[in-house]
Amino acid sequence: MLSYNLDILLFSERRFWKLKKILELTGLKSQEFHRQLRELNRALQAQKQRPLEFRDDVLALPERLENFEAVRFNIDEYALTLSESKRQCLIYLLVFSKLSALSTSNFQTLLNVSRNTVLSDIKKLRQQINKGTVSLEYSRKSGFYLKGEELELRRIAWRFLQELHDDKDYYVLSKYLNQENKLFIYEVGQETNRLIRELKVEVVHSRYVSMLIYLALLQARLGSLKQNVQEVEALVIGMSDGNFDKSGFDFLYRIGFEIMENVMKLAAVEFEDFTKTFAALRAHLVPAYFRLKYHYEIDNVLLPKIKAEYASLFELMELALAPLREVCGKISEDERAYFVILFGGEIYKKKHAQNLRAIVLCVNGVSSSLIMRKRLENMFPNMTFLLSTASSDLDNIPAHSYDIIFSTVPVMTDKKLYVMSAFPDIEEETKLYNKISQDFNLPGFYKPSAQAILRAIEPYVDIKSNATKKQLTRIIDRKLNNKKTESEALGVMLSDLLTKEKIHFTDEKLDWKSAITLAAQPLLHQGEIEESYISAIINRVDEFGPYIDLGMGIALPHARPEDGVNKLGMSLLKCDKPVYLQDDPKHEIKIFIVLAAIDNETHLRALSTLTQILSNKEELNKMLRAETVEELEQIFSEKEGE
Repeated sequence: MLSYNLDILLFSERRFWKLKKILELTGLKSQEFHRQLRELNRALQAQKQRPLEFRDDVLALPERLENFEAVRFNIDEYALTLSESKRQCLIYLLVFSKLSALSTSNFQTLLNVSRNTVLSDIKKLRQQINKGTVSLEYSRKSGFYLKGEELELRRIAWRFLQELHDDKDYYVLSKYLNQENKLFIYEVGQETNRLIRELKVEVVHSRYVSMLIYLALLQARLGSLKQNVQEVEALVIGMSDGNFDKSGFDFLYRIGFEIMENVMKLAAVEFEDFTKTFAALRAHLVPAYFRLKYHYEIDNVLLPKIKAEYASLFELMELALAPLREVCGKISEDERAYFVILFGGEIYKKKHAQNLRAIVLCVNGVSSSLIMRKRLENMFPNMTFLLSTASSDLDNIPAHSYDIIFSTVPVMTDKKLYVMSAFPDIEEETKLYNKISQDFNLPGFYKPSAQAILRAIEPYVDIKSNATKKQLTRIIDRKLNNKKTESEALGVMLSDLLTKEKIHFTDEKLDWKSAITLAAQPLLHQGEIEESYISAIINRVDEFGPYIDLGMGIALPHARPEDGVNKLGMSLLKCDKPVYLQDDPKHEIKIFIVLAAIDNETHLRALSTLTQILSNKEELNKMLRAETVEELEQIFSEKEGE
């Protein structure tokens, strides 16, 4: 769709505009104006209308632009087709605006459907919203109108707006809002842009249009946004990229630190660069706080992919975000997924000199990007590939979570971008490999082409050999590109680690150091850890405090893999008599689960199951009351079988 920036020119009475005046009036830079003008002319030609002329820094406009909203969205309004769910959303939003009295015939015209279809949509919409305190009413005088608490009406409006993604969805709203005043949305946009500049934020491109349309609907509903400045500011900040600095929100630093500590506790990981990871979290936390606090949550189109590829971390994040939930209320799965991918970029990255994290984008869609990802994983086994998805999803991936983009098309980004074919041949792969190796000084060697190797060895090849040059080239290519990825375990289950011989009970009265030592004995006896690992845990608690306390009477003693871990393992000690970490009654522990991790990720599936148990009061109480190994085994197996 075309932006609204040029509307002030297109719907003025003046037919000729000098470039200097255009830039002054629109606030656009010269380069951006020319780009938008090119887009406008392409749209006019697509609608079989004459393009605008721009010569000698003067723009010439026609006396009248025909059906400009159809031009803006490049659609045929007579062929407009909308799904049933989209129509219901639009009916609600049109009524929400209170711009004019609306009847079924108005809906027929706006949605390009029959009367019976409109009546069916209204009935289903009423069933959908009547579950709460909101209702859709009708009177001869006022037409259709909404009843209910104003904040709830606005929340529903925002939620319905999030379900609209295609240009044709916005076309209906844009045409309706601009029907009396063709500059209505433009004027709202100018005020919004002024506020963006005042707040010194950058709004994420893909979120701008839905934000602008919502503010236009709210302006139409209320007559003015001046009485809702705080709410409008919250929306703008919530749609921003997080580079926001304003006094009064120091508490978000505390919440950020608590979330970081929770992630490290629950996932039993340490971040190599805590400061860098915290800065990335804070940049995401600020807009997330405003979205959650003011109920401006955004849909995350990557949610199914993130839940599938980061299943364990997704479960852990539910508990880790508790500090944010305390100040904002419920956190949707869509919002949780953004935190998952942000931390996933740090947790899942492989260990090598640069710890490079990459995403793969393809204009043809997810299937092609998955194929690209597989080939890239073979080429760069030490690189972490976070996600593969469609190019249009780029704005939905927190920029702080990745370092490199592989894409089939150029995209706007500050990150290192490598444009490649969806199905590169050997020559292109070789060039890409060498380019990245050079750019990032990756360990390894310059990768020569098969032809170069053949030329080098040709003088020494037995001339009696029956192999042709073509066959030899193929063989060399296969050898050069047969790099296998490091084995990536899907994750070990909790019941695989906490086997019968790893679970013990004690009725002794123990101090915390003795309890940790006793809890770790099964791992020591099976050679999964060294004595040094137990000492490292105790020393770290002495140094950093009771970081192993997960709350609810559960402790997760662990240290770093290099402190003496030989093999992934877990052991459990249940104490009849409570143990106090660092002799502090505020840290009462009844169950010690010692973790010996070999990396940041292999154990996450097991910890995810444990986290789910801790999140369920009934299952947690069963675990705390268990008196036999069999009872604990049953709790673990039941949870894993769900």
